[in-house]
Amino acid sequence: MGKRMVLWSMLLMPLVSVGQVDIVARANKAVDGNQIRIDRYDGIENDTIRLLSPLQTFEATKLYVRTVDDIQKNINNNINYSELDKKRRLNDLVHILEKVNKSNYHLYTTYQAYFNLIIRIQEIIELNRIKVILKSDLKTSLNVIPFFDDKKYAEDILKLGARQYPSAVLKHYGDFAFQPYGASVLEELCLTAPAHVSFYMGTSNPVFIDMSQVNGKPTIDLMMEIFRKVGSNSKAYIFLDDIKNYRLTTNEAHDLGKNKEATFNHLLKLRTKQDLLGAYSVDDELIYLATKKVRILNELHEESDAIRFKLCDTSNMSAQELYTLMVYGEDEVYTSTFLGLFKRLMERMTEESSYEFLHNLGRNQYRTFIKMCAAYNELPTFLNKMSLWEKRSLFNAFIGGLENELNPLEQAVAVADTYGSISDDETKSLFENALTKEYQQVKWTNTAAKKLYGLLLSLLQIDDGAESLVADVKGLSNVRNAATLKDGSHVQQHFFFDDEDGWSSYATFIARFRRPGWKINDLGHYVIIESTGGKRVKLYANKARDEYDGQEELQALFKRTKRFPDVVVHRGHSYYANITIETITPNSDLVILGSCGGYNNISKVLDYAPNAQIISSKQVGTLYVNNELIFTICETIRKGEDLNWELLWPAVEGKIGQNTQAKERFQDYLPPHKNLGAILIRNYRRTL
Repeated sequence: MGKRMVLWSMLLMPLVSVGQVDIVARANKAVDGNQIRIDRYDGIENDTIRLLSPLQTFEATKLYVRTVDDIQKNINNNINYSELDKKRRLNDLVHILEKVNKSNYHLYTTYQAYFNLIIRIQEIIELNRIKVILKSDLKTSLNVIPFFDDKKYAEDILKLGARQYPSAVLKHYGDFAFQPYGASVLEELCLTAPAHVSFYMGTSNPVFIDMSQVNGKPTIDLMMEIFRKVGSNSKAYIFLDDIKNYRLTTNEAHDLGKNKEATFNHLLKLRTKQDLLGAYSVDDELIYLATKKVRILNELHEESDAIRFKLCDTSNMSAQELYTLMVYGEDEVYTSTFLGLFKRLMERMTEESSYEFLHNLGRNQYRTFIKMCAAYNELPTFLNKMSLWEKRSLFNAFIGGLENELNPLEQAVAVADTYGSISDDETKSLFENALTKEYQQVKWTNTAAKKLYGLLLSLLQIDDGAESLVADVKGLSNVRNAATLKDGSHVQQHFFFDDEDGWSSYATFIARFRRPGWKINDLGHYVIIESTGGKRVKLYANKARDEYDGQEELQALFKRTKRFPDVVVHRGHSYYANITIETITPNSDLVILGSCGGYNNISKVLDYAPNAQIISSKQVGTLYVNNELIFTICETIRKGEDLNWELLWPAVEGKIGQNTQAKERFQDYLPPHKNLGAILIRNYRRTL
């Protein structure tokens, strides 16, 4: 484990002082010591990290032993590094390794992303390629800043991070504050997310210290002026564009921020502006305010439209306001909520064409809106208010330039989602022509764009020759029964939450397993449902009314036994999804997101379990579908049969056929081999 690194570095550097060699030797020893510590967690020190399955053992050993050794070797052999540089890089490696402990070393995929990216930073010299790689998983990149902060592309990556994940860049600001570009990145943070920067103002941290000392950066100077007038705990920073352009004084912005309704209406108008200062903070506030309103509409889903949409009707919300509720409340909006808002939007649109309507909005979040219209079968209605030229222009813009977006992969998933929801031939033809045209334009000039558009063409079965996905899709369609069992058993965890939906979901879930072949053991805050015949299948589920205690006890149980779930099932609203996702381990072969809009969380799932298959709903999750789907999966495994999604899906549909609403909602559930977003994300990352 790098034990020869010190000797090699001493032999390679005979002219350096003993003191310089010593600081590198100590740093190497610290790396080796952490590797040995991790190696001992399985009870024996033998350069092997033994986990539950042979595959996990192989991958964890490769990561903690061989990959870390390779990083260490690359640092020691880098002729461009001084001894102080080597010490610093080795200590940065130690800091990551120190985060690995006995309770989390099995979560190796979390660290796998870090270490694999560090290797690529060290070994890939082609500038454009490494920039594309870092941008494709920017969140991970921002956790390994010390390994590229001296590279010529560092400033570009960190400025992109400031626009997409400002909180993460602020958190790690101290890692690169001393670099010549530090003040420029800080200025970018103020330009993009002033409200987020304000959290650091007035305290003794590197961000505020540098803001207090930097000269010649207009936006930082303006932020400091606002701070001196109203302090750090003010909404005034969200209105930075207004203050900069003298539409509001600092005190007027401070007072405006105290009124949520006035803030919402003001931000609606502000967001139509191009090159908006503080755009990230404005969007963040709009998500918060819009989601609160959407939840009110959702909670009234059993009431008449007159009562349910009173919030929109009595105030006569404009088409722009309704649009904002939909796109910024996307993660929460129910199908019926969207349809009610969309109907009112079309009635209140004052523009002659819907194309002009989007133009007047500055096309803000328009890909999200088009995707949602397609998902809820309202895209033809929206497009009917456009001329043929306008439709072509819209699709050319919608599909074009994905590689230049802040998050190309997220936007590409929106494109794939949209196409998958289009049913009429005319719209499909316009879409296909625009996508093919874009691919032809980029395939000779931009390698990253060629891969992205090639994958889209193949995924949407428009041109399989571009970047073939046939093998991957075929591999996802069938899971052999032996692969669902580890140590002769199959384990699942089901997450329920303490609200009305959670209570009914839990009660009907338990009732579904009260039949021959299964027994239910009540252990207080959670239950274990276990097969009594066939293959050994165990389902662990917290009681909905014991959400916190049950989930904590189950996590403690899995850590104690080191037997983690093969399947993780989320049975709550989408705003609970992160609680479930953050428990996912590399052991998870299948993740079922049974919540509304679960499809929007697939990228997060793949961060925790890169090889997991995913089942999710594009719209509303329902207990009738979830219960039947889960029971069928469990019965299939118990009987020793393969999970063949192409056969299992129609079987489930047949079982719920008598329930019209459940059958309709089942159409929006995506099996693993048809989960376009998951397939696109997984394959794009593999191609880089």
